[in-house]
Amino acid sequence: MSRIASASRVDLPALSEQMTAMSKWSRSVSLVGVGVAALAWMCWQFGLDELITTLGQVSATGLLVYLLLSVAVVVAHSIRWQLVTRALGERVPLSRLVGARLAGDAVGALVPSAKLAGEPVRVALVCADGVAGTEAGAGVSIDRLLEVISNMLCFVLYVSIFSLTRVDSARSAPAVIAVMVALLAALAVPLLMLRRGMAPLAPLYGERAQRWLRPLAPWMPALRGTEAHLLTFFRDHAGTFMVGLVAALGTEALVVGQYWMLLSAFAITLDLPTLLLALVGTGFARSLPTPAGLGALEASQVSVLALAAGRPDIGFVVGVVMRLHETLWILVGLAVLFARGTWLVRRRTRIAGKVAA
Repeated sequence: MSRIASASRVDLPALSEQMTAMSKWSRSVSLVGVGVAALAWMCWQFGLDELITTLGQVSATGLLVYLLLSVAVVVAHSIRWQLVTRALGERVPLSRLVGARLAGDAVGALVPSAKLAGEPVRVALVCADGVAGTEAGAGVSIDRLLEVISNMLCFVLYVSIFSLTRVDSARSAPAVIAVMVALLAALAVPLLMLRRGMAPLAPLYGERAQRWLRPLAPWMPALRGTEAHLLTFFRDHAGTFMVGLVAALGTEALVVGQYWMLLSAFAITLDLPTLLLALVGTGFARSLPTPAGLGALEASQVSVLALAAGRPDIGFVVGVVMRLHETLWILVGLAVLFARGTWLVRRRTRIAGKVAA
């Protein structure tokens, strides 16, 4: 009987893990299905004739300029990140940061987490170059914070420009701008705490958090160490933070030029206010829970062009062209990640061989 009873016992922890994994997998599949369905509906609604015509009149010169601007954007992001890492006392070659940025952006785009899923990839790749985990985490956190602040400032600016040039949108724009200004003010609170030497993340790794969030307890020392580097950075390098913010805003100007050149290469002409609102729509699509913004990116451009020009069909074409941009850089990032991972495996194998010898 004891043998039968022991054989019939269920490994509840293992079963729970399997059910959780299946739940995550089914949720991911359903999100992909929603995105594909939305994209299929837009193809049926607007047809493919205009899209095929647009793709057939691409300019090679325009694409070349677009690619050069795209490379400039990635390098600018990486230079800002390097500025932060040097302030933290680490010197990582720019080429390594460019590769880590591409790989992190690719993973962040594929996983519906508003780019946050790519941050551990960036940290891991920098750690592979000899940077301590807490310092790598602090560098990525500060770099992402600079980018978030610049994105929010640009959001307010872009919506303001559009509302000033479109009488019919002037009513709703102030409310949206007020919300973003409130979010910026809320973001300023932890920044001021860091500047004054206070620990805004303490509730996330304190004794109460360790009791309530036991599965996350192994990560709490790393979070505490990262916050220590953040406190040092804001105490000793406030000027670097301001320079990084200016650099982030400059990079946003490059992004505007990048997308303008991309659309121009396909003979799509948008006025500046509409282009800026299209970029706002792109950012919003990336925050929705669909892998790579599938369907959401195209829908955002349909909405923008319907609002700005009454031409949702053109918005669908713009969305597909932007999808080509997203797909290109996701593939580049995944290729970099694969190459980097292969190099790390070979390096560890060589080191293990030398130790064994």
